[in-house]
Amino acid sequence: MTKKEILEFIKANPMCSLATVEGTQPRVRIIMLYRADEKGIIFITTSMKALYKQLQANPAVEMCFYNPKEFRQVRIEGKAEILNDMELKKQVVEKLSFLKPLIDSKGYDVLICFRLKKAKAHLWTMETNFTPKEYIEL
Repeated sequence: MTKKEILEFIKANPMCSLATVEGTQPRVRIIMLYRADEKGIIFITTSMKALYKQLQANPAVEMCFYNPKEFRQVRIEGKAEILNDMELKKQVVEKLSFLKPLIDSKGYDVLICFRLKKAKAHLWTMETNFTPKEYIEL
């Protein structure tokens, strides 16, 4: 897969498992990706969530995007960096309107936007299950 094909795959399959570490305990949850393009892979959380605290302590993450019809997954590893971008936060709230009541009561500071940096991805299929991983830099 090329970088462009990976970005298209994750845009078509925006729900992913996001793994972090809390101390020595792995933590995983399903999240919805906000955006994936040449500017990076963007996801959000709030400052009240355990995810935010975990990423402050250790920004290393892995995301797994899966398409069950194709039995294909793309796993992406990298470091989560905070984006302090008010315009981005406004775009997020406009697109994800369920966040509006929270922002109205707590303000935009509660919304934390992350971009994956130093990201690299690999494709997994049943056919490639036992072959060495080939990484694509994102």
